[in-house]
Amino acid sequence: MSKKMRQSKEWGQFKKSTAIVISVIMSVIVILAILFAIPLNGKDSFQIGKSNYDFKWVSKSIKLGLDLEGGMYALYEADLSKLASSEEKNNAMDGTISNLQAMLFSEGYTEATVTKQGENNIRVEVPSIENTEHLMTIIGEPATLEFKDPEGNVIIEGNKHLKNAAETLHEGAYVISLEFNEEGRDRFATATKNNIGKTISIYINGQEILKPTVNAAITEGRAIITGNYDYNTAKDLATKINAGTFAVKLDVISTANITPTLGQNALKYGLIASAIGIAVIILFMIFFYRGLGLAASFALIIYSVLTIYFLAIVPWVQLTLPSIAGVILSIGMAVDANIIIFERIKEEKLLGKIGKGISTSVQYGFNKSLPAILDGNITTLLGCIVMIIFGSTAIKSFGITLLIGILLSMFSAFIITRLIIKIMLSFNDENDAFYGLELKEVTVNEK
Repeated sequence: MSKKMRQSKEWGQFKKSTAIVISVIMSVIVILAILFAIPLNGKDSFQIGKSNYDFKWVSKSIKLGLDLEGGMYALYEADLSKLASSEEKNNAMDGTISNLQAMLFSEGYTEATVTKQGENNIRVEVPSIENTEHLMTIIGEPATLEFKDPEGNVIIEGNKHLKNAAETLHEGAYVISLEFNEEGRDRFATATKNNIGKTISIYINGQEILKPTVNAAITEGRAIITGNYDYNTAKDLATKINAGTFAVKLDVISTANITPTLGQNALKYGLIASAIGIAVIILFMIFFYRGLGLAASFALIIYSVLTIYFLAIVPWVQLTLPSIAGVILSIGMAVDANIIIFERIKEEKLLGKIGKGISTSVQYGFNKSLPAILDGNITTLLGCIVMIIFGSTAIKSFGITLLIGILLSMFSAFIITRLIIKIMLSFNDENDAFYGLELKEVTVNEK
């Protein structure tokens, strides 16, 4: 068996026909993905044929934060009249603010800010909302929540007994899930045990919103409410129920629009700067690494397209200055991963000299660079998770975009770049100069 055949088997090179097919498929997918992402008509969407449906450009589906797009704010006054001590009032305000932040974050408004003003006022700022009514729906009207048995006895009262309500999928259908605290679990268990086959009504501010039938005794502190709900209906009902778990009653004082703090053209100039930066990186990679750099450049373009799609799809993403910083940092890490791989390939070629072909050098270069890249990225991923869990609103936004970027950068380096190089090697696996792997002879003059 010839050396060339052994190298091909080691690296698993494609046949030329297979490489051509894969190249065409990849090119078509990437081109279509770019066309669907960029607003070619200069609008947010375009009409699909003669139908009544509009397709929204992917890049236009990315939610923007207050500093890029503006939004609205609402000022609430908390009713602390039933609380005696200053400590109780402070704890109640802190709990209310925490609940509001958690609710807005779960609804996808990661850049929403909730701040305390004065002794009993709470200011809520939410980006990408066009009217006050929608803002009030997302937050939930300041409410009191009560569960009542068929006799009208109150069995569950707001956050005194209920921890959380959420929409979820159960056996292929949307339902509303309920989670009770320890006291609520015991009260709800007794009520459901005594009312099997009967109804328990749920009231918000004295108005009945749900009247589910008890099918069995519920003793574990978790329950689901079934019905012919679609996602939006289940989500709205869960939001209303959660609104009744706030630590204090809230009254709206005022609402108003917020203008973008960075100006209307901030995003456009940011995109231009990013495009210039990526172009400079591509030129650098091609200049220093030639064919390998060309493969990395194609992978970087695919990485950029994937990033746009993930920013539009992931519900917790809202682009602001901190989140854009997370995207830019992840681009740098994607390039860094490729550089580590290419330098390792060069080392393998140098160590193997004439006896080690390009394919084998590339194979060992990828394999031996994997641990170093994984170590660096995993530690950063852990940092992202900590920021998302414990960070403030702006830090969470940075952590989310950086997390997405790092995962995509590893996919880009180890899957996409590797695939493109394998395609290139199917057509040219002997030209060291093309891949920047030629060995330079050094002449030593003996005296």
